[in-house]
Amino acid sequence: MHSDYNSPGYSHWFYFKVSNTRSDIRYTFNLSNFYKPDSLYNQGMKPLMYSTKKAKMDGVGWARIGEDVCYYQNSVKRKAMTGFLYTLSFSFELPYDNDDVYFCYFYPYTYRDSKEHLERICVDSKKIRKTELCKSLAENSLDLIIITNFESSELDIAQREAVIITGRVHPGETCASFAVEGMLDFLVSDHEEAKQLRNKYVFKIIPILNPDGVVIGNYRCSLSGQDLNRQWIGATSRLFPEIYYTKQMFKKTLESRKIFMYIDVHGHSRKRNAFMYGC
Repeated sequence: MHSDYNSPGYSHWFYFKVSNTRSDIRYTFNLSNFYKPDSLYNQGMKPLMYSTKKAKMDGVGWARIGEDVCYYQNSVKRKAMTGFLYTLSFSFELPYDNDDVYFCYFYPYTYRDSKEHLERICVDSKKIRKTELCKSLAENSLDLIIITNFESSELDIAQREAVIITGRVHPGETCASFAVEGMLDFLVSDHEEAKQLRNKYVFKIIPILNPDGVVIGNYRCSLSGQDLNRQWIGATSRLFPEIYYTKQMFKKTLESRKIFMYIDVHGHSRKRNAFMYGC
C-alpha cells in the first residue's frame, strides 16, 4: 500500500483491482505495510470484495470474503517512526474466470457519491439548502448543508438553536459518510420526528470535511499531508482552509444563535459497534 500522500507515516486504507482471475485456485493475499498495531480483522472483520461478473449476473455488490484472516506484526521497521509494520493476510476463492475483482478495506464512499446524494435530496428549498463553505487546496468544494423549516417566520428561525454535524475528516473512515447520509435522509424526510426537529433547530452539516483526502485515497491526512483533526487550534486559510472556514462558520453561527450540539462523525479501526466521546 502507498502511504497517505505527502505523509510517510499513514498506510491503512486499501482499494485495488485484480484481473484475469481463475476460479480453480485458492488465493492468499498478504498486505504488508499497515501501521496500526491492532485491527478488527483480528476480531472477525473480513475484507470486502466486488466481483464485476457476480454483480452483473447475480446482482451481488460488495461482500465480505476471506478465510484464515489474520493481522499481525511483521519484521519490517517503520521508516518515519519507531516500531514495526503489520500484515493483513487472507485466503479466498473466486467464482468466475477472467473476472475483474476489487478489494477494499471498508465499503467505499467517494466524493462523487456524496455529490450525487446531495443532488438527490437538495430539491426542496423549504427545508434544505446547499452552499459552498470554501474550496480545498485542490479546489474541491466543501459543501455546507442547512436544514430547517424555512417556511417559518424570520423571528421563529432566529430563535432556533443550531446543531452542527461534520463527517469524514479522516478519509478512510467511510462509515462516517454512510452515517451522515442517513442523518441527511432522515432530516429531510416526512417523518413526524424530522418535522419537529426542523421546527426546533437549524442543522448545519458538512458531509465531507476532508474532500481532498477522499479524492486522492488517503486514510487519515489531507493533501497537505497533515491530519486535519489535529489542526483546530492553529488552522490557516492557506494550508488548512477546510478547518479554518469551518471554525469561521462556528463563530458566525454564534453571532446569531446558540449551538446546541456539535457532532463529528468518525469510524474506528479497533473498536466495535457505535459509541460516543463527549465533552
